[in-house]
Amino acid sequence: MSIINLFDIASSGVTAQRQAMEVTGENIANVNTPGYSRQEVVMENRPVTTSSGFALGSGVAIQTVRRSYDGMLQQQIVDGNSTYQQSLARQSALEQIEPSFNELASDGLGKALDNFFGAWQDLSTNPQGTAERQALLSRSQILTDTFHQVSNSLASVAKSANDNLVGITADVTDNARNLALVNTQIIATQAVGGNPNELLDQRDLLLQKISEKVGITTTLQADGSATVKLKGGEELVSGTKYATLYTSADAAVPSANEIRLSGLGNPPAKAAGDLDISTTVGGTVGGVPNSLGKLGGTLAVRDTIVKDYRDKLDEIASQLVSTVNAQHRAGYGIDGTTGNNFFDPAGTTSATISSASLVAAKIAAGTGSNTGDNLNALKLAAIQNKTDIAFSTGGASFDGFYNSLVSTVGIETQGAQQVTAQGTAFLKQLNTLRSSNSGVSLDEELVNLTKYQRAFQGSAKVISAATDMLDIVMGLVR
Repeated sequence: MSIINLFDIASSGVTAQRQAMEVTGENIANVNTPGYSRQEVVMENRPVTTSSGFALGSGVAIQTVRRSYDGMLQQQIVDGNSTYQQSLARQSALEQIEPSFNELASDGLGKALDNFFGAWQDLSTNPQGTAERQALLSRSQILTDTFHQVSNSLASVAKSANDNLVGITADVTDNARNLALVNTQIIATQAVGGNPNELLDQRDLLLQKISEKVGITTTLQADGSATVKLKGGEELVSGTKYATLYTSADAAVPSANEIRLSGLGNPPAKAAGDLDISTTVGGTVGGVPNSLGKLGGTLAVRDTIVKDYRDKLDEIASQLVSTVNAQHRAGYGIDGTTGNNFFDPAGTTSATISSASLVAAKIAAGTGSNTGDNLNALKLAAIQNKTDIAFSTGGASFDGFYNSLVSTVGIETQGAQQVTAQGTAFLKQLNTLRSSNSGVSLDEELVNLTKYQRAFQGSAKVISAATDMLDIVMGLVR
């Protein structure tokens, strides 16, 4: 082996160790960068040559700069983010709804119903009493106001969810646009033989951000780019192109935003051919919509959770109006009139229920024109405990049906809190695993830095020794 070969070997060592220190410095610099994956220099010996009949190495080369990456773990984090954000949106909405049905902390609808039927019982003890009749009218007004209050509370939660869809879809589109840009950079870098490790980290972080907002399915292509589809099968990002996700007011229900998706190719939103994916954005499981992410949870709040509670509340109002009116029409007021409705028959929902503006004398406490008759008041008071009211879940009393509704709210709220807590623990575990596999350890990097520094110094020392040897040879020639 010649002195020149010695220079070549030593210079390869200097170059390789310098690059290794650069990668180590990059790791240390990004120790707190979200989504950054630790990089590792993989070295290999250069081709062996033959000198004086002996096989001798020719130095060292950088084979690759390897990114610490676990694809399965990344997919679990993406899926976990979607599920967690969905449950978090549901929990937040249920915690807003629960106070409206909290009978322990305040006088709610259950108390108002008790007081209303209690006023009929009081009237039965003195059917001609003006004070009792005025108290009944006051209790009925409080009852209808309480219905309106609870209904407005539910409507407020639904409106908040509907308004939030605008920002959620905008975030999805923004991250999809950024992902398409990163895809472009990854493809270009790999085309010229470059190392796109940092770009791949950005790609994975963007996939996590998108999954927080909406459920997705991802496919990594051979060129390093990511293809993203919504759970309903619609393409959101493909290579360098992305689609626009946005909201549009529903023509039939202006208060309910539709979720629309443009075609790929970065077209402007609100084109004639854009798809309404409100019911398919999350796909289905067993025929049931299964929207994930914050978008899915928000849609579930607006279209399912609030609607179910409102339907039950409306059912109580409707049955109350029809049952009380039917009995009241059969009775007589102290003015001798009969056939009067107590509630306005047009108001059959929790939002529209109202009294029929009766004067006190027309309240039908009796079953005949006899002003001292209290039989109808007793029958109206007894409605509270009737167990054959035709509710959708079967015959039940007003108290029983309402208490069941209150219990459902509490159980579902507690269940959502437990699911969210489990999701938090699961994501924490996944992120801990990712940190263990891909995170930067300063202690390890400092050890590596010292190792590469000493190797660099050793290679430099070989160059210095080879220089001295060359000087001696040149001196002998002279």
